Amino acid sequence: MAKRILFTLMTLLVSFSLALVVFVSSEPVAVADNISDVLNNPLDYDTLQEYTISSGPSTIHYYYFCTADSNDCVYVANTVMKGARESVGSSVMNLIEYVDLSGLDEEQRLTRLSNDWGISTYPAFVACHVENGQIVVDNSLLYEPDKPLNSEDLVSWLSLNGLCQTATASASAS
Repeated sequence: MAKRILFTLMTLLVSFSLALVVFVSSEPVAVADNISDVLNNPLDYDTLQEYTISSGPSTIHYYYFCTADSNDCVYVANTVMKGARESVGSSVMNLIEYVDLSGLDEEQRLTRLSNDWGISTYPAFVACHVENGQIVVDNSLLYEPDKPLNSEDLVSWLSLNGLCQTATASASAS
């Protein structure tokens, strides 16, 4: 009798273990929940101006200002940028450099972003170049909580900067 009970328990344990292995191996891969999974090699905000100026006047930079702890930034990275990457390809999206604002407190972020880059909120995309030793902001794309960005907005911004062609840009060029 004891042998039957032990055999039954062993059978149940093995069955449960196999079911657990099958469940874990077939579990869907989670969408990246951290900006660092989407964007690598973040730039430090405190060295950004020096970095931009030292790159010279012929270089155009495309910056993405954000923090990893902001839900809006996570949304933009996981939804907007992922959708744009599917539309335009990863080679275009790799031109965008991630600027980490985590080292600044909230008040400093907004003040310095406004003073240095002419933007009032983040997440934000900024295209800029250097002219006569000064940084010139060409244009920006801002996230607004009451009107969140979508991948079409980002693709249009990329098109505005000559990084890709959208269907409407192609049609108007014809």
